[in-house]
Amino acid sequence: MEAAILGFIGSKNIGDYIQTKAVIDIVNTKKIKILDRENLDKHKEGKIKTIINGWFMENPKNWPPSNKIKPLFISFHINPSAEGELLKEKSLEYFKEHEPIGCRDFYTRDILLEKGINAYYSSCITTSLERKNYLKKNIQPEGIMVIGAFDRLKPTLDKKSIVKLFMSILKYPIKKTVYALKVSQFNRYLNNKKIKIYRHSQLVKEPIKSHNEGLKLAEEMLEKIAQCEILITSRIHAALPALAMGLKVIFIDEGLDHKNHKHRLSGLRNYFTCTNLKDFFMINLDSITEGEAHKKHIIKIKKTINNFLNQ
Repeated sequence: MEAAILGFIGSKNIGDYIQTKAVIDIVNTKKIKILDRENLDKHKEGKIKTIINGWFMENPKNWPPSNKIKPLFISFHINPSAEGELLKEKSLEYFKEHEPIGCRDFYTRDILLEKGINAYYSSCITTSLERKNYLKKNIQPEGIMVIGAFDRLKPTLDKKSIVKLFMSILKYPIKKTVYALKVSQFNRYLNNKKIKIYRHSQLVKEPIKSHNEGLKLAEEMLEKIAQCEILITSRIHAALPALAMGLKVIFIDEGLDHKNHKHRLSGLRNYFTCTNLKDFFMINLDSITEGEAHKKHIIKIKKTINNFLNQ
């Protein structure tokens, strides 16, 4: 039987393809298809084993997947924005048919357990990434990489309804001022350090048009992370790969109070140093230690995936 992994054409977040790349590294073969995460219900080409991991989903009306897909659920996250559809009876029957469900966070595990589904915490596949695959020859890791440290505080206009748009317009000037002030304080603090500072964005301006483009962007970002010693971010799929590569990770959790963000971190927060900006200024960067809590899950992740593909 053919095998597949997931990508997300149309995403503006490289983190979606960081997760794809992590599965590719485990599978270690080019003979695997990439299916679009948001259109699994439309697969009609033949029976195919598919590793289902990541954030679900932008289009919950497209769930559950086609019966042509034989799924392995691992590092799976149900976002609160989509749980209305993903916890309907039809979906629960699908989960029941394909349990156990390996979950990326405690929140997903617990809501499935409450519904009588056999679910367990698997951690995230991206914790299995290896630095040796992304560190270029003759480069000695050094400095600090900053990836979207305050992305969650950056103001946007909510166009989901007239009321939400109006409220977001009213709040925009204050949020923009707060965002600019915190970024300025943060940058000034780092610029006073006698250490090399690198910066990268996990977000792209234009939607990703193909799986190849997404994988290329992911590889570039992973190479940039691999060349540093410390990562500062508010992005889970920058933090977890850096952790996997042995970097010291500081996770800025400001702007992550909404349940859609907060639940994604349940089970992952103890992997790295989480802090707000005020407390960040009190951290001695030299005293940060490399995380170890994630390592106990890596062997099981790899074994589960390879056993599924070799059945």
